[in-house]
Amino acid sequence: MDFEYNKLTKELLAAGYTVDNYPDYVQIDGSRLTGNDPLRNLSHGFEYKRWYSDKFVYKTGCGKYVMGQNVINNLSYMGMEWTHENDSPTFRCPWDKPNCPDNDERLHGMHGGGLCIQCWCVCHRTEEPYDYENSIEKADKERDEEEQRKYQEYSDSHKGRICLNHMFYDERTREWSLRYEPHRCAKICFSQDGYCPILGRQLSKKRGNVYYDLKKSWIRQDGTLFDGERKVYIEKGIRYFEKPASMDICEAFVKVEKERISQYCKMNHHWEMFFDKTLEVEVLNVRAESKPSRDLMQDLEDIQAGISITHASDLEKREKARKKERRNEAQQKRIQRLEKKILEVGYWNMDPYSLDKVHAEKWLGIDRIDELEELRKQKMAEKEAEPEQLSLFDMM
Repeated sequence: MDFEYNKLTKELLAAGYTVDNYPDYVQIDGSRLTGNDPLRNLSHGFEYKRWYSDKFVYKTGCGKYVMGQNVINNLSYMGMEWTHENDSPTFRCPWDKPNCPDNDERLHGMHGGGLCIQCWCVCHRTEEPYDYENSIEKADKERDEEEQRKYQEYSDSHKGRICLNHMFYDERTREWSLRYEPHRCAKICFSQDGYCPILGRQLSKKRGNVYYDLKKSWIRQDGTLFDGERKVYIEKGIRYFEKPASMDICEAFVKVEKERISQYCKMNHHWEMFFDKTLEVEVLNVRAESKPSRDLMQDLEDIQAGISITHASDLEKREKARKKERRNEAQQKRIQRLEKKILEVGYWNMDPYSLDKVHAEKWLGIDRIDELEELRKQKMAEKEAEPEQLSLFDMM
């Protein structure tokens, strides 16, 4: 598409203004497109300064007023830049009329999806005085008040047994609904006193988690004597919540949302199941516990039935041990490098503000530093005591 200056820029250039001489209520967008012209930018030339355009009074096709500070000034749609500079900023229609005859046809239609929707409407500057009683700002306020009033009505009809974290407002029907999802409570519960309005009681101070077992089975295709047999593996005691939560929340999750775990596991193993059509994934024994428990008798029965068993807590401990070992190995290498440097350079010759000197004091301690300094002195003395080797050329 060919580049074209915005309406404001065309008017200023026609009035004799240049990139070196322009009114103080406009500025040149700092972005640059190809070429040496500063006006070839993303704003398509000059742009109004915010303090100036915020004071504009606009009017809609349906006769409503709207202030410049409340419009959208960066919409690029249908080959048009809907901006202050083109005298065509947009706003969200408070009445959501997708095919309003008073609006520009290019903006017709409903945008967004799910519970959140919006219709864009264009407005143009007017010299008429702003009238709040006939404004978009008043309509927006009334819309917000309607939303708040309906929330209170819903709360009253349910005797206050609702929570904003589980309430959803459908902008199509303009109605509230409650969808209780305890997993949200485990992440975003802001109740300071531990009271849950949905459960209608104080939450238990006892903390725990939701645990489940994951069963995976597949047909062996390894060319051995066991080729074609179904292999079964169960990992038990897997934590669902990242952090502990009130036992009431955990129990509520098991009661109303445990299917989320099956959905999560199937999604998490999607690619494995795609490449191995024999792979089956099943979630078992979803429960709320203060800490992971073990049924030793059930473990023995599973093992006797040829099922491989592991416990998530054991895997976590082994992983923590491996990480700790790797950290220790890395630390020992850093210490060895630092000791080597002290032997070569000397602790007191190091930059007093260097990290090496700080680490030496922290990792080695003054006693070890003294030992290394003494070793360094001994090596230097031994080197000085070595007899000088003369070459054939020195003897001639």
